[in-house]
Amino acid sequence: MATILIVDPDPANRSLLELLVLRLGHRPIGQRELTEGEEPDLMLLEPASEPGLRLAHRLRQRLLRLPILCVSIEPPGEDTSSLDAVDYVMKPFRRSTLEHALERALIQSRDGEEVRQTA
Repeated sequence: MATILIVDPDPANRSLLELLVLRLGHRPIGQRELTEGEEPDLMLLEPASEPGLRLAHRLRQRLLRLPILCVSIEPPGEDTSSLDAVDYVMKPFRRSTLEHALERALIQSRDGEEVRQTA
């Protein structure tokens, strides 16, 4: 079970993403539930949200290998390129598209964890 940080300013979108994450057997958390020092396994980010984008940049400084999966209404831009997101899913999306992107990102997260443990 992975801990997935969901950062989306729209409550309906956040709820939808939380349900999807739960359905896949993972633990969704929001910005307010992120405790000091906690390291989520993945971040789902709506980069069109300026506060969310700032949080992503702060987390990226502390957690260099944190996979960030952008789920956005807007196409990728300069602000998101510096995040080195593992994938970018455009809204509206098919559930299967987001599920596959999420699973690929979690595999990358696990692979990065294995590298850190063997180093």
